[in-house]
Amino acid sequence: MSAFLPEAAQVDEAGFALSLPPRPYPGLRPFDCSEWPIFFGRERMVDAVVTRLVRRQFIVVHGDSGSGKSSLIRAGVLPRLHQEQGRGGMRWRTCVALPGGGPLDNLARALAALDGSGNDEAQLLALHRALHLGRQAPAALAELLLADDNDYLCILIDQFEELFEVARRADMHAEAELLTELLVAMAEAPPRGLYIALTMRSEFLGACARFKGLAEAVNVHQYLLPPMETSDMLRAIREPALLYGGRIDAALAERLAADAAGIDGLPLVQHALMLLHREHGGDDPGWLLAPQHYPADGLGALLSRHADAVAQEVNAAIPDRPRLVEDLFRALTTITAEGHAVRRRQPLQALADVTATSVATVTQAVDILRADGVSFLTPRPPQPLQPGDFIDIGHEALMRHWSRMADPRDGWLMREFRNGLVWRSLLVQAESFERNPGNVLSEATTEERRRWLQRRNKAWAERYGGGWERVQALMNASVKAAEDRRAGQAQALRKEVEDRQKMERLRRQLGILAVFLVLTTVLGGVALYQRTQALANMARAQSAEAEARMAGTRYLELLEQTRASYAALQASVARLRSAETAGSEADLRYAVEQAASSLDGAAQELRQASTGLAPRVYIHIANERQRAAAEAFRLQLGKLQLGSATVVAPGVQLVEKQQNNGVLRCFRASECRDEAPQLLRLINALLASPKLELQDLSERYDASSRIRPRHYEVWFGNEDVKPASPSAK
Repeated sequence: MSAFLPEAAQVDEAGFALSLPPRPYPGLRPFDCSEWPIFFGRERMVDAVVTRLVRRQFIVVHGDSGSGKSSLIRAGVLPRLHQEQGRGGMRWRTCVALPGGGPLDNLARALAALDGSGNDEAQLLALHRALHLGRQAPAALAELLLADDNDYLCILIDQFEELFEVARRADMHAEAELLTELLVAMAEAPPRGLYIALTMRSEFLGACARFKGLAEAVNVHQYLLPPMETSDMLRAIREPALLYGGRIDAALAERLAADAAGIDGLPLVQHALMLLHREHGGDDPGWLLAPQHYPADGLGALLSRHADAVAQEVNAAIPDRPRLVEDLFRALTTITAEGHAVRRRQPLQALADVTATSVATVTQAVDILRADGVSFLTPRPPQPLQPGDFIDIGHEALMRHWSRMADPRDGWLMREFRNGLVWRSLLVQAESFERNPGNVLSEATTEERRRWLQRRNKAWAERYGGGWERVQALMNASVKAAEDRRAGQAQALRKEVEDRQKMERLRRQLGILAVFLVLTTVLGGVALYQRTQALANMARAQSAEAEARMAGTRYLELLEQTRASYAALQASVARLRSAETAGSEADLRYAVEQAASSLDGAAQELRQASTGLAPRVYIHIANERQRAAAEAFRLQLGKLQLGSATVVAPGVQLVEKQQNNGVLRCFRASECRDEAPQLLRLINALLASPKLELQDLSERYDASSRIRPRHYEVWFGNEDVKPASPSAK
């Protein structure tokens, strides 16, 4: 075979016409039968599968997701059977069916399309009858579809793991059992000319035990797809480019081959090669893909970016449905009870119903997502879509590497899974509500679920067990109960507000009354205190007045005595002068003696006049907070001895408007000079603060007859009065 095939068909070694696909790499989706000319590297596996299939007529090919199971059968095994038709004169026909949605109906339609009568209702009915025969179904199919001994039919049931999810549905479980009975019969006693191949992900092998005889059949007829050798992988990467006049650099090919060994490696490599060829190769002769073309963030990120770009293209084409792409892919995927993410193929009409969109709008979006060079959805173009056509995801690698779908916290898969749980919980609550109408949702849950249901509809609910009307009845009752609760709460709130207003008015009235009582009590107390103080001050004033009168009387007596002594002294002086004039010594001596005696008497009288009055200290304060300390000071002051007399402190008087700041006032010059300093020292010894200073007012009051002798005044300013501690005295 030539290394390069032009657009015109060439002929292979067996004489069959060949035509190349539009591009050397199909991208994310599996290879189709028509793409067998660019399917390299799996020749030994194809030989092994064909040998087993021809010998046993039934084979189960399984492996990891992305290991190339579907491509092996579609582009390797089925084309090989068609080639055998030309070589051996056998008439081989092949078809492909998937179990998702409706296993038997899908298979019946695929078989009906073999001779172009896919829409023939009679043919479909006959095929349905045959498929519902269980273990007799293989023989019935052979009788319907195989005309003679040269007729051979091979059926590929791809993605067989979908059957296990379908079987969970009550309306599909019987179909799933009938299909497995057909497969078990094929494994035990296949009719002549009928062949069946299954592809399945290996992690679902254990699920085969759910159906009688299926696990045993799989054990006998299984083929575990081995990994490709590095040399085979390099051929799969490099040789398609040679057919299109280009080449892949060896270093880039080796790096891609290393990537292909991982999970989803083959579809990611094919998708990357498709994009790299489109961007850097194209139709230019001699194109080359080099190491620098490798995406810096890896093949998975390259796929995710491509998917984002295509989704943006859909949004630009259908701007009024910004979440249509998300809704489509959520409808086309599911998470099994075992936690596996699997595809969920759906008819176009069902997608329109679930997304609440017209068939035309969904078709427009799907056409962009299944376009050649994209292949995120199937079926492949160019055939136009019909409402009954099944739409499927091109490859599960897209579900695992597109960040919008695969994000474990908020990806579309996880969102849909959580939504399914929410719906099932609503069904449980609806069942409880049907038993007891009082079992409604809480107000907060009602509002949350009401908003949540705005993006759901009856078609979507069928996916999770239906019950749309039951949930709506629950929601209506919950909304009414919430409204009733709010109305009751509003009424209770109004009553509470009214009660609070009444209590507030009463509180204000009681407050005013309390203030009045407090003011009355305070004013009464102040009046009583002032009256008590006035009476005390009056008593002290009367006592002081009596003492002053007594002192004045005594002072007048002493003054009269002093005057008499002064007169006697004057008489003595006169006698001295007379004696001195007379010149008699005896008379002079007598006069001197009389004068001395008079002087002694006058001095004695003067001493009695000065010592007969006790010193009085009057205390004045500037504010009431000083009174307690001033009273304590007064008591200590009354214990002082000044000379032979005890100091008298009559009381404490409040004088608020004053300019003094801690002074001791004295009023007579002799007292200010002699006695007042001594008294000041004694007083300051009694005070911690303030320390008084002497204020001499003798210039103004020395000759005043209104101020008694030994009259002193203490004036405190606004500072605190602190008596000295006993230890400090």
